[in-house]
Amino acid sequence: MRSSAASSTFDEMTRSVRPGDHANDLQPPPSQRTNGSVLEGIVERREHGVIVLSPATGRPFRRVIYTNSYGGEDIFEKIKAGLLPSHHLWGCFELARKGYEVAIVEPLTDFYLWRNPLPHDLKLLKLVTSWLGKDGIVYCGHNVLYWLPFLRRLGALQCHIVSLLFAREPLEWSRGHSGIIALNPAAAEQAHKLAPRAKVAHLGWGADLRVFPKIPFCPEWFLSCGITHRDHPTLSRAAARSRNHIRIVAPARPAGITFPENVTLVTNGNGQEAVPYPDLLAEEYGRCTAVLIVLKNDPIQYTGVGTTNLIEAMAMSRPVIVTRTGALPTELDVEKEGCGLFVPPNDDRALAEAIDRIASDPDAARRMGERGRALCESHYNIVRYADQLHEFFGTL
Repeated sequence: MRSSAASSTFDEMTRSVRPGDHANDLQPPPSQRTNGSVLEGIVERREHGVIVLSPATGRPFRRVIYTNSYGGEDIFEKIKAGLLPSHHLWGCFELARKGYEVAIVEPLTDFYLWRNPLPHDLKLLKLVTSWLGKDGIVYCGHNVLYWLPFLRRLGALQCHIVSLLFAREPLEWSRGHSGIIALNPAAAEQAHKLAPRAKVAHLGWGADLRVFPKIPFCPEWFLSCGITHRDHPTLSRAAARSRNHIRIVAPARPAGITFPENVTLVTNGNGQEAVPYPDLLAEEYGRCTAVLIVLKNDPIQYTGVGTTNLIEAMAMSRPVIVTRTGALPTELDVEKEGCGLFVPPNDDRALAEAIDRIASDPDAARRMGERGRALCESHYNIVRYADQLHEFFGTL
C-alpha cells in the first residue's frame, strides 16, 4: 500500500475527442447518435418563442410545459446531435410520441426570495394562460417553481402543476401542486408530508438505452465521474490504500486535495465538461472495472445525488461501488440486486477494500455489470418512466 504523504503526484489531462481507432470503434453506432432516432414519431416546431414537440400522426390530446433547473434549447440540441441521451429531458420525447404537445422552455434557476424573486417562473405565465389550457400540465423536472404554484394555490390558475422531488428537500408552495413525482421512496415520503392532498407517484428514473453501447468488459481502471456532493478527500485516501488505477473525470481539479500516483485526473480546468459525452461512455465507462459513486455524508437523506451516475453505470453494464448515504439507497439496494457494493460514508479503508475486492475477481465484476444492465432493461429505462408518467398524468 502507498502512503498518501509519500505519493504526491497525479496526472492531470486536458482533452476533447481522443484520436485513434479505439475510441471510434467503441462509440455508439451512428443510428444511436443521430436525430433520426430521438425524433422518430415527433414533429418539432417553434411556437411562442419555444420549442414544441408534437406527435407526427394524430391530434394532440393534451399540452405540457416542461421546465427544470437545466434543459431548454441547449440540452434539446445536444440530444438531437447525439451528445446527450434523451432521458435528460425527463420523458418529453416519449410524451410527444404518446400524443402530448410538449413545450420545452428555458431552465429556471433555484428560487431565492432575497436574490431573484422576479420574474423567475412568472415569465412562463403568458405561455400558461394563452397556450396551455385548463387541462394542461406545468411539468417541472425538479423543485424550482415558486410563483405558479402560489397562483394556483390562490385559485388564479386552473392548470395542473407537477414537480419532481429528488429526496427529502423543500418544495415551495407544495400545496399548490396537483401532483408530485418522487425519484425514490424517501422523496415519496417527503411529498406526502409536504402535500397530503396532492397525488404522489414514485416513478424512479431511467436511461435512454439506445445511446448506451454494449462494450465488452475489458477492465483497465476504476472510474469516478460524478460532480455534485462528491467526496474526493475520502476517495484520495482510499486510492492511497490501493494499487489499482483510478480515473477521476471532473469539470475542474478538486481544491486542496493531493492525489496519489495511481490516480489520473481528467479535467479541462475551466468548470466545463471534461470529456464529450460519447467519449465518456465509450472510453471512460467502457474501459473501467467499476464506477465509484463516492458521496459526502447525508444522514437525513436531503439529496438524491448519484442517481444519474448510477443509471449510466448500470446502462453501460459496469458494477458500482456506492456510498450508503442520502436518498439513493432507498431506491436501489445495489448489493441485494447484485450489481455493486455499498461502503459507509467517510470510510476510506472500506472503500479501498471494496475496490480491491472487485479488482480481484473480474468475472464476478462482469456479472455485476450484466445484472445492472438487466435492471435497466427491465425497469430503469426512460420508456418505462414515461409510460408511468403518462399514467400518472391521466389521474390528474
